[in-house]
Amino acid sequence: MNYLPTAFAQLFFSWKLYNYALDGNIDREALDSEITFQSEDRSQIFVLPPRIFESAGDFILAFENNLTIAFGAAVITLDRARHEAGHDLPDPIQSENDQCIALIYQIRCAFAHDIAEPRWRIKDRYRRIYEFSGMQFNLKNLDEEVFDYHQIGGPDRLIAIKDYAAANGLVGPRVR
Repeated sequence: MNYLPTAFAQLFFSWKLYNYALDGNIDREALDSEITFQSEDRSQIFVLPPRIFESAGDFILAFENNLTIAFGAAVITLDRARHEAGHDLPDPIQSENDQCIALIYQIRCAFAHDIAEPRWRIKDRYRRIYEFSGMQFNLKNLDEEVFDYHQIGGPDRLIAIKDYAAANGLVGPRVR
């Protein structure tokens, strides 16, 4: 549970970096130069090569990929916080809390199987419409589809899902 705020802070940071890059506020030439990393105790030296991005498109794609990975890490962490709070996967899925738990798990599964190209892997009992806190998510026909933010109503919906889970004690008291 202690890692949930960090996971969402990293997600927000990734969004900000992506937006900053889209607005042209990151100097590609300066960032894509050779960099030597050295640990404080000087026991490690690692040289990062220059010119890892062949084009401006590749540069932006790197920020998109970073955002996807941060989104996946946030939802995987959210599901872990649910598990650590003692909430098992519901069977059957009935209450709003059950639906929230099952939805978090399904989004987590999409990223856990392939964080670079998340894809829905939805077993029969999870292929349904989820409704809680005035939100609706239709997972009936998404099995094997590549994950896209619009399928859950946009990337900000993960924050609304986390907020619902926190308000209803599904992820423990230390997550806000």
